[in-house]
Amino acid sequence: MTTSTTAPRADLEPGTPMSSRALEALAGSYRSIPVLGVLGLIWLFFYSQNSAYLSVGNISNLSLQIVTTAILALGITFVLLVGEIDLSAAVLSGVCATVAANLAVKQGVPLGLALLVALGVGLAVVLVEALVIIFGVPSLIVTLGGMSALQGLLLVVLPPEFAVSVGGTTYAEIASTHFGTGTSFAAVGACWLLYSVALLRRQRRRAASLGRGLVPVVVSGLVVFGLVAIFTQARGLPLPVVILVVMLLLASYVTTQTTYGVHLYAVGGNREAAQRAGIPVARMVVYSFLVLGACALVAGVVDASRLLGVSNSSGGGPLMLNAIAAAVVGGVSLFGGRGSVWSALLGALVIGSINNGVQLLGYQPEVQFFATGGVLVLAVAIDVAITRGSLLPGRR
Repeated sequence: MTTSTTAPRADLEPGTPMSSRALEALAGSYRSIPVLGVLGLIWLFFYSQNSAYLSVGNISNLSLQIVTTAILALGITFVLLVGEIDLSAAVLSGVCATVAANLAVKQGVPLGLALLVALGVGLAVVLVEALVIIFGVPSLIVTLGGMSALQGLLLVVLPPEFAVSVGGTTYAEIASTHFGTGTSFAAVGACWLLYSVALLRRQRRRAASLGRGLVPVVVSGLVVFGLVAIFTQARGLPLPVVILVVMLLLASYVTTQTTYGVHLYAVGGNREAAQRAGIPVARMVVYSFLVLGACALVAGVVDASRLLGVSNSSGGGPLMLNAIAAAVVGGVSLFGGRGSVWSALLGALVIGSINNGVQLLGYQPEVQFFATGGVLVLAVAIDVAITRGSLLPGRR
């Protein structure tokens, strides 16, 4: 059987109210349906206000706008799944991007080596945070303090002018590279084929029905090939989108088809039970933060490449809020043990679609913040109702 992306729940009694049955369904394989419904309504509203909203050009712009948020939300998803949270990831992405830019642009270090050094910095930071967390300090406090410390570190690694321009360098080509139609279909098709073969082989080894494995194969195929078909009508498939898709496919396989994925959801679903079952809880927490550190590097580098530079505002603004909101809105539980890595993409699409539509229609910036905050609160309220198994308020 494939690994479930939700924590196990007790079977419902025959007399269970319809609302509880609906909440139970939302906690399982139907969790993404409300998100897709909300996304469809958002697109329909903005399209009714401006038909250019769903044009190929705007969809291409939207994809580039959400890549940074989606990649960072992917890392946040791994942390949320084990029942922790991280508030420092956005600033860490800025620090990693700045380290790489300093080395590659200012010091003349090859970009590959600069990225490896920046990765080492990111992994070292999250490792320290994870070790403090497993010592017993709440992750909220650790990462809140880490965010403040990283803001100081960002000023340290920046040059005296507090900015590094990467325009005209190999660094800038990360975001500006677009693949043609043939290359796009070949590259994405190869990644999707490897993912599909690995998933179906895993199903066969477990003597499970291949029909269950075909569902994610078909869905992922429709998504990735549909995206390629859209993007190739514009300037081509952007490299950052390829990076995001590859990361999502890899993360999906790891979390649903490996022992690591089983342990990940077990720790988030019931940490004490996982400990008694012999699962290395502390190690799983550390692994999740290390994944977040790697995602922070990629997100920061892609964002710096898009903006053609880094500064003391890198990793700042609403990026952290948007990344957490994307993961939660997409269906990842704040209480751990429930959700999917694809939630990062769905949530980023919801948040990004709102922001893109607000900008396209020329609304005031506060509308964007009101809408994002409202969607986040609604998503958390739904998550609480699903966790409680009832729409009624809990007793205090």
